[in-house]
Amino acid sequence: MKEESIEITRNHIDIINSVIENSIQYEDLMDNKRRLGITGEVGEIGACFKYNLRLAKNSQSAGYDAIDSEGKKVQIKTRRIVLGRKSIESKRLSSFSEHKFDYCLLVLLDEKYDIYETWKAESSAIMAVARDHKKCQPSIREFKNEGEKIFDRKTMEIS
Repeated sequence: MKEESIEITRNHIDIINSVIENSIQYEDLMDNKRRLGITGEVGEIGACFKYNLRLAKNSQSAGYDAIDSEGKKVQIKTRRIVLGRKSIESKRLSSFSEHKFDYCLLVLLDEKYDIYETWKAESSAIMAVARDHKKCQPSIREFKNEGEKIFDRKTMEIS
């Protein structure tokens, strides 16, 4: 398993935090009209660190982004939400492919790229919903309806 995945360490987090700081400075410089597009990588690194997952070494791995301690394949979808803007529930996630994975995590980040909620859905449940859409892109609301909340920053609970 070590050949195909990477353990995320504090060093990875420190580097990602530097990237986040630079990205936020860039957004400020651009009057918040342009973004660097780091959300997916930040979500994957953060989820791997927080939930003790191993990041897939190849970012183009077929259908999954990480591997858990039981060897299950995990797809990670991330959305960055700028609080105070219009509702995010109807926003679409990136496309799900037909590649095999065991479960999916939906990682919701705040405007500073901190995880404020994480949801988990089994592959069969989320794929049934995704296939209802032409581009296999369910909304955040649909994901939440099929999944369970496993982290909420408000309560600091992890289940």
